[in-house]
Amino acid sequence: MSEAIIQLNDIVKEFNVGGGFSSVERFKALQGISLSLYPGRTLALVGESGCGKSTCARLITKVYPATSGEIFFKGKNINQIQSRKDLLDYRSKVQMVFQDPFGSLNPTHTIEHHLTRPLKIHKQVKNSAEIPSKLQELLKLVELDPDTLQKYPHELSGGQRQRVNLARALAVGAEVILADEPTSMLDVSIRLGVLNLMQRMKKELGIGFLYITHDLATAHYIAEETAVMYKGQIVEWGDTQAILTNPQHPYTKLLISAVPDPDLPFGHLVESEPNYSIEADQIRATSAIVHHGVKQAGPNHFVKQWDNVA
Repeated sequence: MSEAIIQLNDIVKEFNVGGGFSSVERFKALQGISLSLYPGRTLALVGESGCGKSTCARLITKVYPATSGEIFFKGKNINQIQSRKDLLDYRSKVQMVFQDPFGSLNPTHTIEHHLTRPLKIHKQVKNSAEIPSKLQELLKLVELDPDTLQKYPHELSGGQRQRVNLARALAVGAEVILADEPTSMLDVSIRLGVLNLMQRMKKELGIGFLYITHDLATAHYIAEETAVMYKGQIVEWGDTQAILTNPQHPYTKLLISAVPDPDLPFGHLVESEPNYSIEADQIRATSAIVHHGVKQAGPNHFVKQWDNVA
């Protein structure tokens, strides 16, 4: 396997909560997160809302700094990226694609404007004469018709808008895409098309993806590796197939038990297990406790200790 393009080492992130007439408290959103992203591969970061998945992405994009720990891009600590030029270059290489494909596009501008602007800002073209051919190249990469350029966001479907957002990431030379629930607001019938596009971008362009989701079904489809997250800590991680066919942590089993599709190949795994819908609160309470012990369940399959037994 090639070297990691993004690496998080023991990341902790705390926020101040309260203020004004109330006392200020520290809320620990991330508790010792370590993960790696590789070119041409997808890591799915899976967990329920509020577990800290999006906070990981925002730290990677330098929206705000980590409280402790280190984040590396191609071996360089991103804290060393200070100048405006270096920051612009870094953010061109590390792009985010958000959940709402409409909210991230300006409804008053055409798709041509949305794709031309990043080309100019990040100096991806030498002169204006190169722009038309570059725009057509981008549309072809994301499988959109040439006449899409003249349209406005409201004239496109949700899937087409998300393809525009992926094209915009490619327009600035992205090497890593942090995709935050990119298909959750799309109709089920068009999710697969966007996922297939991401697969092709990964294989043909060598882009590394962090795929943030609560949906194990799509993680199973797109990601070589999966990290299961709860209450700011990763409780199980490794090869996606290993985790889904041999889940170890109670919280991972709880997530699998909630998958509604009976045709998924891992749906039968929890049939002989306890009734997770009844015991869910207890599982969450147990999983929220921070333990530092780690067990290896397979060649690339690790699980956080969830009780006091070594």
